[in-house]
Amino acid sequence: MSNDTSITNTASHPLVEYSPNAILVIDDMRITYANEAAGHVFHTAVSDLTTLTLSDLNQSEEAVASLISHIQQAAADKTTQQHRIALMSGAGLRQYSATYRPHQSQIHVFLQDISALIQSETALTTQTTHDPLTGLFNRSQLFLMGTQDIARAKRYKHPTSLLVVTISNMRHVNQSYGYAMGDHVLINVSRALRDVLRESDYAARLDNNSFVICLLDATLEQTNIVTTRIKTAISGRDILIADTNIPLEMIYGSAEFDSTIDSQFDDFLLRAEKNCTEI
Repeated sequence: MSNDTSITNTASHPLVEYSPNAILVIDDMRITYANEAAGHVFHTAVSDLTTLTLSDLNQSEEAVASLISHIQQAAADKTTQQHRIALMSGAGLRQYSATYRPHQSQIHVFLQDISALIQSETALTTQTTHDPLTGLFNRSQLFLMGTQDIARAKRYKHPTSLLVVTISNMRHVNQSYGYAMGDHVLINVSRALRDVLRESDYAARLDNNSFVICLLDATLEQTNIVTTRIKTAISGRDILIADTNIPLEMIYGSAEFDSTIDSQFDDFLLRAEKNCTEI
């Protein structure tokens, strides 16, 4: 290999041409070189890629703007830059680690597919914050987010309410129909909760038979409306085993945050639990 580090002078080398990572050479925002992997990333023939400017790429406006911005930054700073970028490749939407390396008047771009790594990171994060059965936030995440919510409520004087939803006959369901059907009940109830929530609200699994919904910017009166919607959503779900409908006994309790009473999230939650009654 020549001492010249320009990719265009070594394009015939297998390490470059057949690299699993996409490689582009950009000169004045024009693509002057692309290896085979780049053709797959941009789902465009290599011979066509090398006739395009970055603005001509078959990508979203946001993706093209990111590429151009990062290349301009690398050129201006004359230093190697690294960013993450989402691109629509021949394999669908993928996540890439993009390295932008200045060389004379050119910018060499290296794109490494890190979609699998990001999926693994997301899965690990989800395991620590979500209940594996229902997909709702778990108890520890509830307390973390709830503490943050009441801090904002104190600061901005916005109403915040909690709603506790409990399946009071959960033990009977498990004993009569088995734990597998009990899990089926919990999953269906959690789905009913998600169906009625606003984007700003969230639900968490508190324990074996209880759920907590945090309603931001909601008064107690507004929470009562949500309670009615949840009751309708749960009753509208047929939970069957051997064509037999499983009866659920639900109790609901709510509370609106009061900074003179609730010194911490635990106090707030306990008040909502104490208000649990059948509706």
